[in-house]
Amino acid sequence: MSAGLQITGWPAHDSAISSIHFGPDETSIFSLGSDGKIFEWSLQNQGRVLWSTDCSRFCNPENSKHYRREMVLDATGRRLLVTSDSVRSPIYQVRGYKNSLKTLPHSSAITTVDWHPTLPVFLTGSADHSVRVTSIL
Repeated sequence: MSAGLQITGWPAHDSAISSIHFGPDETSIFSLGSDGKIFEWSLQNQGRVLWSTDCSRFCNPENSKHYRREMVLDATGRRLLVTSDSVRSPIYQVRGYKNSLKTLPHSSAITTVDWHPTLPVFLTGSADHSVRVTSIL
């Protein structure tokens, strides 16, 4: 027995999809491919790209076998945080023209990320066995 009825779908990436999330207003979704490409897709105009970026310089495909790629949006839907093979992770400004930010460094790859549900505070966890709680002021 199936779990539900498909509403819509479309070909989205040239690689496996590692992470997917609804946008903050639920009219779009964000997807992260294992190749490091990130897309924001319209749910009202299926398959239409609203925004995209490429974080492949932070994502070594060889390490994808060891660590799952993750991304997460902040509460406003304006900042996107992504895991990284580097000691810092990128923080992208969604549909913004500001320079991207980077997290404070760990001593090894950043393997998991999350945002606080209401505050400009994020979490990073690393292969160095550490956790950081950071505020953007």
